[in-house]
Amino acid sequence: MLMKKFSDNSGQAMVESLIVLTLLAGLLLLLTDTVFPLHEHQLKRIETGRAAVWNWQLNSTVEVTENYAFAKRAEVVLSPLKGLTGLALEQDNLRVIASAPDVAAMARLTDTWSPMSAEQLDSRPARLTPLARLQELGLGKIQNFISWLHFTEEFSAESLRFGYIANEATPAELACQRGQSC
Repeated sequence: MLMKKFSDNSGQAMVESLIVLTLLAGLLLLLTDTVFPLHEHQLKRIETGRAAVWNWQLNSTVEVTENYAFAKRAEVVLSPLKGLTGLALEQDNLRVIASAPDVAAMARLTDTWSPMSAEQLDSRPARLTPLARLQELGLGKIQNFISWLHFTEEFSAESLRFGYIANEATPAELACQRGQSC
């Protein structure tokens, strides 16, 4: 009797396994025919959008704007700073490309406020010192006039500098400039 029950159920596991394997094969076929090509297309759209945003040129489809939250909030601080110091920090640094059938939407913040030349490395921080405007107004001439007196030589414009920034001044270099051993 035990043998008969065993023989009635024989092959059921094989049939269930074939059904599951057929479903898995169908799913795999669906993945290779539909999902993988869509995935490749989306990757190509992303790469095209990324290339367009990173290789921005004047006549491209990339829109340059200052219409974003940080720029609006920073303008509250930067406009008085520009008026007081003359230091202009750019705000139109958001580059946006719209979504298209062959390009994915991308956005990129660029153009940091870092100095772009050696001259800016000195002049930008110098403008932020409290007495930088005095030099522009002619304090150096007054200093030189006062320094003609024998007991006020240290007030000359070469000795006492207002609004001066030395971008290479480190303690080791200062010792070398004074003639001490380096």
